[in-house]
Amino acid sequence: MTSKKQVAKRALFSFITLFMIAFIFANSAIDADSSSQSSTSVMDMLNGFLKLCHINITLSEHFVRKLAHFVEYFVLGASMFFTVRSFNLRKTYCVFAVPLMGFVVASIDETIQYFSVGRSCQFSDVMLDFVGVVVAAFIFSALSYMFSKNDRRVLK
Repeated sequence: MTSKKQVAKRALFSFITLFMIAFIFANSAIDADSSSQSSTSVMDMLNGFLKLCHINITLSEHFVRKLAHFVEYFVLGASMFFTVRSFNLRKTYCVFAVPLMGFVVASIDETIQYFSVGRSCQFSDVMLDFVGVVVAAFIFSALSYMFSKNDRRVLK
């Protein structure tokens, strides 16, 4: 029997996961010019921040786009991990299920881009997205394992 707290936790993590998927798909559905403008705005903001911190590095639009892929899918991987864990499935299940689900989402994401004006579908982006999910799943699985070894159910 599940408690109200457990049901609420499942609902919250599921909502965050679905929100991230919708956010990613919405970004893929915009045309190339709008996407480029967004990337340029983020690039300018990051480069301004680096300059403010006296870090002599200038980020390119290409790097910012790839970083966005990784970060979006890292967050998605983390939210998927916590969603799967909220259903009290074994931790090892998370290590396999989360990357698989992430790969499916990344594949659909790139397919959406294929049909967006001026955009293309790139297998390298699917792999970069997949790596973001895998890194998140690995980090949170490792943290979960470490905490459960000490009988503290922090991430469960």
